[in-house]
Amino acid sequence: MTLEILPLEEADISIYDDITTEAFDGEILALLYPNGQSKADKEFAIARNLKKWRKHPDTIKKMKVVDTELPDNDPFRKILGVADWNIYPRERSEAELKQEEEEGKKDDHAPGLNVAFSEHFFSELTKNKNKIFGGKPYVYLHILASRPIHHRRGAGAMHLNWGLEEAKKLGLPVYLESSPMGRPLYARMGFETVGWLDFDAKEWGLDHDLPHALMLRPGEK
Repeated sequence: MTLEILPLEEADISIYDDITTEAFDGEILALLYPNGQSKADKEFAIARNLKKWRKHPDTIKKMKVVDTELPDNDPFRKILGVADWNIYPRERSEAELKQEEEEGKKDDHAPGLNVAFSEHFFSELTKNKNKIFGGKPYVYLHILASRPIHHRRGAGAMHLNWGLEEAKKLGLPVYLESSPMGRPLYARMGFETVGWLDFDAKEWGLDHDLPHALMLRPGEK
């Protein structure tokens, strides 16, 4: 087996952005950037991601799966997929939750971002997390993305097993939002659908909906 799971390094952050952009290219990205994502938009997203990661190293755990047998000149530094876990091991107060929600709003926005859509979509994600957990401890799978050329090689399962093991050590539940395509994988790993994101994509110009399942895996003691 040539696959290994390792902590992401700061030097990987632009590749992390490339992989997540490629994985989520489609309706959501098109709604976020109606005129396409420019170089300036990508540079802004990378800088903002890095800033938040540095500010919350105990909460944000970014991981990568690499194929050690890929050539040394691989443009993706042998990375097949990435994951972004947010670990909240202790109770948080209402004030702390509010502070976290407001933190990102204080920053500027990428030049090509549809700010109204972005604020609406991500506020819906936050609202559902807070509705389910409030300030209770839990583990959140924020991002799980693989390079399409390496799908079905097991990178996603490796990322999930890593996060589930961390959650088990802490005795915490794990939460995520999933597209219909990803839902069967999470269901096989013990996640249950506890609701659906209250988001109408047609209100933002699409001719069809973009359902996202809210999925929860209870904590293990």
